[in-house]
Amino acid sequence: MRALLLAVVLLVGQSGAVMAHDLEWNELLFASLKLRPGLDYDANVDSYMQVFRPDVWKRYRNDEFEMASKRRETIELMKQAVASFRLEEDFVVRTTTRIGSYDFKLQKFPLEGLTESTYFYASNYPHGSFPSSIKVFMENTDILKEIPMNENQARDFVRGRIGRDGDSDRRVYVTLNLRITRAKSDADSLLSEISKFSIYADSGYTKLLYSFDQKKAQEAAKIAAKQATELAAAGTTPKSAQ
Repeated sequence: MRALLLAVVLLVGQSGAVMAHDLEWNELLFASLKLRPGLDYDANVDSYMQVFRPDVWKRYRNDEFEMASKRRETIELMKQAVASFRLEEDFVVRTTTRIGSYDFKLQKFPLEGLTESTYFYASNYPHGSFPSSIKVFMENTDILKEIPMNENQARDFVRGRIGRDGDSDRRVYVTLNLRITRAKSDADSLLSEISKFSIYADSGYTKLLYSFDQKKAQEAAKIAAKQATELAAAGTTPKSAQ
């Protein structure tokens, strides 16, 4: 059974912030259309008109002569909208998950519940050829498996969440940046890559526990590999390897 997590949208529009898409049906639809090879505009124009030009559809839907002109007009608008949609901008969502028991050897909390079968979704009323619900799955959830924390901090964190009745709140709050990479075989599903994430202790997303940026990690790894190669060529062993 697919795990389902309902996402709360994080709006990113502050000065200096990275631009991002809202996790809404309209935005996911454009991502889906952009990724469809050989998109048939003629087959989808009526659905597009119902969603994005409802007044035009309502007024002319029973006038086939005027509709012929409106379809041509709408196809051009649709092509422009699909072409201008930026897949390189992340979808940003907020959700929750739970931490497992602390690993004293590795000094990490394992994270539960976020897997490749987890999906976020947005829905709309059915419109012809467009799916009423569009799901977003994640391909690289392996980067979101744990929270590093030293033992003292971990102990304080756990004890601070145990109530008088002995119950423990193991929830943590997660912000995910999802980059849509491709469409799945079914028309209502998209695949994404987690480009970065942040994990917080509180529902207000102010008490940061851990964050990870895939691009920065890859760049750091490249620099480290280059330095190791240069040191090896010079016959020097890196200090970390000694």
